[in-house]
Amino acid sequence: MFKPVHFTNLIGGFALCCFGLFSSPVTAQIQTQSDITTRITEAAPSERMFVKDQPILGWRLESADLTELPEAIQNNLGSVDATGYDAAYLAENVGSIVALQMTGDGPDFYIIGLQTFTDSYKTVSLKEVSEKNARLVERLEMVPELAKKLAANDPSVVGALKTVPVPMIAMSDVGFAIAEEITIEAPWGAQTKPAGQDAYLVYDTSEEQYYMVNSGQDGNPLNYVPSE
Repeated sequence: MFKPVHFTNLIGGFALCCFGLFSSPVTAQIQTQSDITTRITEAAPSERMFVKDQPILGWRLESADLTELPEAIQNNLGSVDATGYDAAYLAENVGSIVALQMTGDGPDFYIIGLQTFTDSYKTVSLKEVSEKNARLVERLEMVPELAKKLAANDPSVVGALKTVPVPMIAMSDVGFAIAEEITIEAPWGAQTKPAGQDAYLVYDTSEEQYYMVNSGQDGNPLNYVPSE
């Protein structure tokens, strides 16, 4: 026997179909190096100069094998801007360090490019880091595995200070909306700016590409202050 189909059921089915069609998640487009260069060329923004305000701690990068790093570093590497590092990038930068910094939300661990480390940083004693950046040391000591490394004066732990002012471009100055999450192509993969905050673009001369530095609560690039 023919079973009548209610008009309301047809409407409901059509609505569900449309909902599925139009509500599927849209993957955010990654801004390529070409996109970034075009924006900078068109906007011609002024660069802002920043310097590191305190020495940091780092872990010597002595192998391209990520698993040779302490687990606490592996688990948090690139966590602030969703950066992923492959073996090729690690191999290119053996001899540099993994910067061990902290933000308000937790670890900010990332690899410093070898050329940048060689040209722009100087090593300092762990004592100097403890005196000038005691808060960093205290927070890193809250990570049990790193606390043991620091207490044992592990030779892989090194103090470092960036001595060269760094020119940066605010992403908002080249048309990237502060309110939006933005992901860019970077020398080592991809980096993401969270929605609701600005970030800065830095030109890596060794890679001939831009990379991103997210901002802190003060609006400056994380762990930088304006150069006087």
